Order: sequence, then C-alpha cells, then structure tokens
Amino acid sequence: MTASPTNADSGQRELFRAYLKSRPAVYFAALASAGAFVWGASKQDVLIMALGPLAALALVVVVAAVAADRSAATNFFHHYARSLGLVYWPRSSLLAMTPLLGAGDKRWIEHWMQGGLPGEPPLVGGIGQLVWEEREEGRRDDSLTIGRAAARHRVTICVADLEPSIRRFHGVFLHPRRGLIASTPDWIGRTHTRSIQVESTAFSQRYELLVADDQDEIVARQLLSPSLVVWLAEHPLAPGFEIRAGTLVVFVARPLADEGNLTYLLDATRRLAARVLAETREAAARPAASGGSSRLGRLRTDRIPAP
Repeated sequence: MTASPTNADSGQRELFRAYLKSRPAVYFAALASAGAFVWGASKQDVLIMALGPLAALALVVVVAAVAADRSAATNFFHHYARSLGLVYWPRSSLLAMTPLLGAGDKRWIEHWMQGGLPGEPPLVGGIGQLVWEEREEGRRDDSLTIGRAAARHRVTICVADLEPSIRRFHGVFLHPRRGLIASTPDWIGRTHTRSIQVESTAFSQRYELLVADDQDEIVARQLLSPSLVVWLAEHPLAPGFEIRAGTLVVFVARPLADEGNLTYLLDATRRLAARVLAETREAAARPAASGGSSRLGRLRTDRIPAP
C-alpha cells in the first residue's frame, strides 16, 4: 500500500525516475541525440556531434524533473483536500473582497481546496496558494516605454465566509511587519487605512494593525482581546489576517506545502473566525449595537475541475 503524501515533495523522486524511463522520454532522447549527431556530422562539426546528444539528454532530465515536481505537489494537495472532505481545484480565482485578494495587477489561486472547513465553528471557505504579479513600466531615458517587468509573489491563504460580521467589521487588517519576513510585499498601499496601536511590545514588534477609514477603532480593539494578542504574538506561523465585506482571510506570507503547517493555518482560521463571530454576536445582543451597512460579496470562485 502506498503511503499517503505528507508534503508537496512526497514521491517526487519516484515520479522523476518513472518519467525519465517513460517511452516518450526515451524516444525523444534517442531521436534528438541521433538528429544532433547527424546534423553535426553533416556540418563536419565535432563539437555539435559531441554536445548535441548531451544537450538532448539534459533537456529530457529537466522536463522530467519539472513534471515530477508538479505532479508530486498536485498529488499531495489533492490527497490533503480529500482527507478534509474538500474539493480540489488545481487553479481557481476569488473575488477581491479584501486588499490581499485584490493584490497586484494579475492574480490567481493554485491548489485551491474548497468546501465546509473541518472543525468548529462551522465555516464555508477554502485554503490554497494565492499568486499575484506586480508589473512596472520599463522606460528609456527619452521616456519611451520599452516593456513591462513582472514580479511574482506567493502566499498561503485560508478564506472563510463570515456574513454576520459585515455590518460590524468594515476593514481590519493585521499584517506582519515588513522585514520580519524579508520577502513580504506591500499590497495594501491602494487601500485607505490608518494604523492603530495595541498595548503589547511583542505584538507590535511582529505585526502592524491597520483599519479602514470607515472602521470604528474601538470595535477593532475589542476584536483583539488580550488573549488573542498573546496568541498571535507567539504563533509559530506569524499569521496575518484581513476581515472585510463579510470575508475573513488568514494568511502566511510564504507558500505552505506540508500537512502540518496547512493544518496549523486551518486551526488559526478557526480561532480567528470564532473570535470575529463572538464579537459580532455580543454586539448584536447589546441594544446600542449598530454599524454601517455594507453590501455582502459572497465567497465565489471560478473553478476549473481537476482532470
């Protein structure tokens, strides 16, 4: 019985060997090597005759390695999704309900696992890797545009639909401080926010807390209870979160590709969602509880089924 994959590299070596020994790989290597040798002989070029077959073999090795890497990752995420009762989509997209979900000039979701998230409280959402590109115009000295360069970023996200919170939380964004993780990009610059402080040195050294211009600061501070502040300050993944338009996005600013850390992120999402829902219920139970209205954008995806 084949062991269940525990990370995106599980079985990669076996897949590489299988691809390398496959008929297409063997046939291509043989034909390409023979072709390169014959061409070099026709040109009377010993260098082509010697290096051509080696180049063909190197190409086969590279293609087999890339294919094995992708297949191993797909196998792991598909198995992990199935173990949680989620549906797996190799590639998908999400509506830009929070600044992170609208980051960059072009974005998509890879290894998206969607459905009813396991555990309590009951949540509908998904977990996967958000990839986005930032593009900059390249210019000559005479200001003529010569092209566009793209920088690509990848983070792991867990999204939960929290419709009841839509009236109370208009925009609370907790981000790891830049420099804590060297590669953390800044995607919230397009959103009108202001920074607020929490009375915890460890928390403030690790995170930056921002709220939207129409977000009540008192409400945001009530959300971050002392116990939650301590938990976030000590959490090994340093998860950030964004809550806006009835959507909670919990993220880690790097790709997670192993069972342990993905489960840890799911646990973090459940805890944060429980806190948001508890605050929402308590506010609704108070006679003076009120909040601005906002139109809910439901969590939706454009999904491409796994082949």
